[in-house]
Amino acid sequence: MKKSFFLLTLTAAVFTLSGCRTVRIEGPEIKVPAAKPRLQQAKQSLKDKKNAATAIPPVLGGLVSSDSWVIYKDKQQEEFKGNVSYDNGIYSFRADYALSERAYNRFSAKGNVHVKQAEPGAPVYEAFADTARYNYQTKKGTLSAAKNKTLRLIYKEGKQLPVTAYAKKASFDLQEGLFVLEGNVRVERPAPEGKQILRAQKATYRQFQNHLTVEGGAEVSDPLRTLQADTIVYDGNKNYSYAYGSRPLLSGQSEQGTFAIIADKVQADNEGDTVLLDGKVQGWLVSPQINDAAVNEKF
Repeated sequence: MKKSFFLLTLTAAVFTLSGCRTVRIEGPEIKVPAAKPRLQQAKQSLKDKKNAATAIPPVLGGLVSSDSWVIYKDKQQEEFKGNVSYDNGIYSFRADYALSERAYNRFSAKGNVHVKQAEPGAPVYEAFADTARYNYQTKKGTLSAAKNKTLRLIYKEGKQLPVTAYAKKASFDLQEGLFVLEGNVRVERPAPEGKQILRAQKATYRQFQNHLTVEGGAEVSDPLRTLQADTIVYDGNKNYSYAYGSRPLLSGQSEQGTFAIIADKVQADNEGDTVLLDGKVQGWLVSPQINDAAVNEKF
């Protein structure tokens, strides 16, 4: 669960659209320093790109490509229309429309929004949405989908299969390490048993505490088991998960057979090796070993 909610962090670096050293501005001639060794030069170039989210250039027109670009000096705005794009080799961004509002420390975009972070040797993050907004002073932002559409977030590490999340809206606060997905949330991730799917109306991830809460018809399933409850909590630091509300139902298959258990609360370690049931526990188990046992002949 943990990794899928890091997907939102890439928008912060991409939406600032800064730090690239290729802006051309008319001005006095600057003395070019002596050439550095190729390795040192490459390291410096990579460092500049990684710092893309820390400094905002006077105007973005030299960094952002688009069919049209208009500056509104009085409003401290820059407007980009048509095939808006930016790519510095690590962070890339595309949209149909974008607006930079320097007075509000805000950058927004809409229409086929796609942002990506692909830092060498690090996981790849991608986001697809219809609208996006980021405040580079407060480090808060949102991604949202248009009516009858869904936004998509992708996390991929090395050669592993990607983790993909879907929702109607995603919001984040990078200073607090808080990420929230809302509206028909679905997260798909690879697991040893097969694809694991999480569904809920809302998912809240607190990065610094490694704590995830999914609520509103929450469900976690894999090819063998399904857990349904009003709320499911994952605590990575304490290595346990629990479900409560609406009488949690755990069903599926085990080595003993097919089972279904309902209780007031279900708790387990995050590896699923130990499961604790509490409060009015009810359930059944259909086991071929029991059904075929000789004792059944007496009944």
